[in-house]
Amino acid sequence: MTTDVNGTTTPTATRARRWSEAALLLLGAIGLVVLVYPTFVLMEALPRVDPSHLGHGVTYSGSGIDHRWIAQALLSALLLMLVTGLPIGGLAGRGSLPGAVAQVIGGLAVAFWAVVGTALTSAYFWGPDDRCTYASCSPLHQQIAANLALGVLTAIVMIVMALLVNRLAWWIRTLVPAAVWVAVLVVQHAVWTRYLLPLFQAPPT
Repeated sequence: MTTDVNGTTTPTATRARRWSEAALLLLGAIGLVVLVYPTFVLMEALPRVDPSHLGHGVTYSGSGIDHRWIAQALLSALLLMLVTGLPIGGLAGRGSLPGAVAQVIGGLAVAFWAVVGTALTSAYFWGPDDRCTYASCSPLHQQIAANLALGVLTAIVMIVMALLVNRLAWWIRTLVPAAVWVAVLVVQHAVWTRYLLPLFQAPPT
């Protein structure tokens, strides 16, 4: 920021910083509105089992990890960083109140789109005669819980980071949610295919 001869911040520099942060938060907010598409792409990559009677337990292979999956994962991580706002007093400084508020809203948006994406990818029952294969409707609820893990965990981390706006450096609040998002996403895919899918395909015990 621009300072005068006494080392204090000028009104022009303060105004420019506020406008810059507002533009950054607006860009992040617009991105979070359409986050449902990246969320849907990432969920569609996972193989899943149809729990309906008409589906007879068919396993959908999913699209897997490809260039589109990688692009959407990185885009989502970038959006999580944008809603943090700008630092006060350098990278090691604290964040601003608008950035903290935006990060809370961002966390709620991530959780919301996780629910919406899960609902879209779990819509197996279309007709009045369609019903679950098993009495427990396995593995519908298990797949929903595993699907929601990414969004819910990331949302919790974002909200916690926002509440610690006066205690943590800005770069920590910015990078931790994005790092958690990427890490949980990778673990989710590794665990899903190798360990969870066989459980989803097996009859309930």
